[in-house]
Amino acid sequence: MRKSYDVIVIGAGNGGLAAAATCAKAGLSTLLLERHNIPGGSASSFVRGRFEFEPSLHELAGIGAPGDPGEIEKFFDRMGAEGEWVRDESTFRLIVPAKEGDTDTFVNEDGVEVSVDVRMPIGFEAFSRKLDEIVPGSYESSIAAFRIADRFFTALDQIEDGDFLNGGAGAAKVLPDVMRMTSHTMKEALDALGMPKKAQDIFNTYWCYMGVPASRFDFMYYMCMLHGYVKNGAGMPRKRSHAMSLAIDKVIRDNGGDIWYNSEVTRVIMRGGKPAGVVVNGEKEVYGRRFICNGAPNFVWNDLFDLKDVPKKQLQMANARQIAVSLTTVYLGVNKTAEELGFKDYSIFIAPDSDSDKQYEVCKQYGSGYCIINCMNEAIPDCSPEGTSILFLTSMTFGDVMQGVQPQDYKKFKTKVAEDMIETCEKALNISIKPYIEEIEIALPPTFSRYLNTPQGTPYGYMLNMWDSMIPRMLQYMKDQPFDNFLFCGASQERGDGYGCAYYTGEKAARLTIKAFKEGK
Repeated sequence: MRKSYDVIVIGAGNGGLAAAATCAKAGLSTLLLERHNIPGGSASSFVRGRFEFEPSLHELAGIGAPGDPGEIEKFFDRMGAEGEWVRDESTFRLIVPAKEGDTDTFVNEDGVEVSVDVRMPIGFEAFSRKLDEIVPGSYESSIAAFRIADRFFTALDQIEDGDFLNGGAGAAKVLPDVMRMTSHTMKEALDALGMPKKAQDIFNTYWCYMGVPASRFDFMYYMCMLHGYVKNGAGMPRKRSHAMSLAIDKVIRDNGGDIWYNSEVTRVIMRGGKPAGVVVNGEKEVYGRRFICNGAPNFVWNDLFDLKDVPKKQLQMANARQIAVSLTTVYLGVNKTAEELGFKDYSIFIAPDSDSDKQYEVCKQYGSGYCIINCMNEAIPDCSPEGTSILFLTSMTFGDVMQGVQPQDYKKFKTKVAEDMIETCEKALNISIKPYIEEIEIALPPTFSRYLNTPQGTPYGYMLNMWDSMIPRMLQYMKDQPFDNFLFCGASQERGDGYGCAYYTGEKAARLTIKAFKEGK
């Protein structure tokens, strides 16, 4: 068994898998260490009774369409990893139930009084036309936003990574107004484009996928995400995200890489002021020349290093950044079909108010009335046994929402949270779910924290505030890494949360590592 490697990758989440696969394919001796007994982190699955649940994946914006592959499908092709994809030919349904004092309401197809109920199609033209149908006068501003996003992608495609990574201004050289575009929030940009407020609220529905409301979200970053969903629709793996993780695991092994599961890194060994190896499970020492870490920096500094060895700037940055959103998810195996339950959509966003900033505020506590409900069978009809369906309900929380909940009250507390979320969906859709629940699993922030080993259970890394969004993070990427032989990947890096984002950061860290070896560093 080897005791020394070119590259040691810590953590087999999406970013770590991508990093290890890229390094192994380049011929570097690579070791991937993972404390769990399976790969993927969030990208896995679990079984309760006769149902196999998807822990985290709602939908992927990076699959693309036949003949027009997206970022994730291209990554799998580069890796030589097998992927079987299904695509949903829609974006989202947004429902805002009417509340006392609302004046502009109507009764929808489900017999519910609402202030907003809209299904948005894929395709920039169709999306913008639909928005204009709901809010007259919004077409031009909508199509203009997508055109700006196209220009931004054109610029990014022409910029060499090294220019960004070394703090260069390549974006400004290729397209002078790119940097100006990234200096405004969604609200500022859409106001400048003349988009009516009601149309903006619908346009910003996906804000929750990054956990930052319109008044704080970088316009270009949000448009990068929305562009992906609207261009070709959402995609997902045919056999759940666990199949994606296993496919990349195979790439690593097929290219000579080693993977050790049930192998937790408990300490980083320092020599000459930088990492030289790791201690596994508190006893076994393994050495390496370079390291890529798919962990949360806050925990990595506290758990794996002596604080005296951590560069002061890294501790200052970790303290300056804000921990991002946490999630609560209720997984339901239901002994009725999606059609019998009354589902017609895969992704439904239910909100107490259409304004993203107001949604953000109510999500600081439970019982907010904000919930995303996905019916897996609408995308993959045979994902559950015949006559059944799989639902998962997700809400967001910010901060330490579990403070004050005593251990003896935890089970009762999370049951009440699940009941509230189920009732929110039942009322908004005018359907009945509770009588047909066969299996239920409830994951609160402590669940995700225990499983993902992240602060407050966030899968999102750090809040993408304007001062700390994608372009600022890209520009200072190398300055934000702790040692010249130790790079981070995953949700803590420039793109934040998301499968495609994690693959990107893992592959990027690996390419920089490969480059360093080629240069003899």
